Amino acid sequence: MRSRSKMLGLCCLLLVAACSSSGDLKMKTPKAAAIPPGHTVALDVTSPADEDSRDVAHRMRVELFDRLVAEGVFRQVVAAKEPADYEMQVALNGVDEVSQGARIFFGVMAGSNELKAAVSLRDATTNAMVTEFDVAGESAAHPLSTESGMDSAVREAATKIITALQ
Repeated sequence: MRSRSKMLGLCCLLLVAACSSSGDLKMKTPKAAAIPPGHTVALDVTSPADEDSRDVAHRMRVELFDRLVAEGVFRQVVAAKEPADYEMQVALNGVDEVSQGARIFFGVMAGSNELKAAVSLRDATTNAMVTEFDVAGESAAHPLSTESGMDSAVREAATKIITALQ
């Protein structure tokens, strides 16, 4: 009887874990000092050539353009190659998007949407590296969760980027 309750508890734990999105941050070069307020950043989000990766890069670009200013990290975000105080490169190097068909047929077993990216921030005047890190975002695996889409994985990765820069 005791092993049955342990198995039931484990199944409940796995089900709950499958219902939420998450993110991960691995710092390579930590920031030595805070980013002074009132500065601008030129944002460049790149991806492999496949259609899913390009779509996720677009979503990441939109998310970061909005949130870097809204959360007070920078005063303004401009397009890559535009004059700015800092240059941020977000290079997507892994995008795994689960199709709706797979979600319908396989449910939780289809897995979650995932993305991985390498992020670097440089001082535009000195070209000195300010910080460098890897981020990952993962959506919920449960098909009925409100966090099961790729947008949730993008939001989680963007949150980790903002956390690292604050």
